[in-house]
Amino acid sequence: MGRDGGCVRGDLRRLCARAVPALLDDAAVRPGEALLDVGTGPEPVARAAADRGCAVTGVDPDPEMVALARAAVPGARFLVGALPRLPSAVGSGFDVVTANFVLNHVGDPPAAAAALAGAARPAGRVAVSVWPAPPGPAQQLWADVLDRAGVAPAATALPEGRDFARTPDGLGALLTASGLEQVRAREVGFVHVAPPDLWWSAVTRGVASIGAAYRRQDGAGREAVRRAFVDLAAGYTGRDGLLHLPARAVVASGRVTA
Repeated sequence: MGRDGGCVRGDLRRLCARAVPALLDDAAVRPGEALLDVGTGPEPVARAAADRGCAVTGVDPDPEMVALARAAVPGARFLVGALPRLPSAVGSGFDVVTANFVLNHVGDPPAAAAALAGAARPAGRVAVSVWPAPPGPAQQLWADVLDRAGVAPAATALPEGRDFARTPDGLGALLTASGLEQVRAREVGFVHVAPPDLWWSAVTRGVASIGAAYRRQDGAGREAVRRAFVDLAAGYTGRDGLLHLPARAVVASGRVTA
């Protein structure tokens, strides 16, 4: 499972956490259920699920993220592992399986979705989220920054026949093809508020595809990206000096055949 770090560090982590309530609501989690969170990152889904009374297992390919999650949610179990082949120690038969902004980044979405479904018990539930295409302003801002700076984005094409439409219909179809039934998908909107310097810091640290593109540049190229960000971010800056970025996510859920 490949991940670009776009949901695990800094303020981008807070952005991704905004979809967690919808994800768990659509999964209809109940106290006492066993929940597996795949691509758990530093813990937003795991913590929220534990707060709802679930017995949580989290899996992430990055040992650093696993260590952070263990420290943040000491009552949960966290393991290093990646889609589509989860480690055998994870087990199966979970009441709920979640993946928050993970299917955006895997190299084989159909195989990854099938692995999520396979980890749930009969009649268990699976819930996932992805960033939509076309994106909301919170994500589109970075594409606009690179375009204004004259910087080519990183290539992210998947092999033919392995991608899916980043829409409610597209994500729903992906879950249906994985064998789930009673699939529902919807778009969730919110406004992310952040200090401009904090939002920009993710770029300088190399986070996500925008950070990778920035770090590929020489000094002049990096300055062009910075100036483009300052200019474009001004259009989203409120009187409080903070960025107010509308964002959208697609959340889908389904049930394993009983």
